[in-house]
Amino acid sequence: MRRRRSTAARRSGLLRSAVTIVLGLSRRRDVAPVRLPWRDRSATSYEAPMPAVNPLQFGRAYQLPPFGHGNGLEALFWTPGERVPAERVEPALAALREHDIAAWAAAARLPGVDHRSAEAPHDLWVAADRLDEAQDLLMWVARGRRR
Repeated sequence: MRRRRSTAARRSGLLRSAVTIVLGLSRRRDVAPVRLPWRDRSATSYEAPMPAVNPLQFGRAYQLPPFGHGNGLEALFWTPGERVPAERVEPALAALREHDIAAWAAAARLPGVDHRSAEAPHDLWVAADRLDEAQDLLMWVARGRRR
């Protein structure tokens, strides 16, 4: 026959369990959770900061828009220059090449405009260290003159 536990023994067992839970005195060894570096959850993966030690490891494909063409010169860092009409893209690239300024042109993605058409305006990217010279030169090209 099975013996029943007394109410005093039951109460002491419950009290021990409650104290263990409240004070966190369990004998289990909990593994600390792995802490990942902070990342802004509201930012998309495109906007999230890159954890790269060397930003040059990505090269031109990381800094410039896709499906464009350049004037044959390379730069370490690029910056957006101007938005130019399609008919002025080639003269602008040629003028920048004459002055040894690296440039890249890609069709602008605008709402309501097919960026694959030949008439689409282009965004012009230039070498960051020569931005001021490039802007001066592009003003002359926009007027239809040579400097």
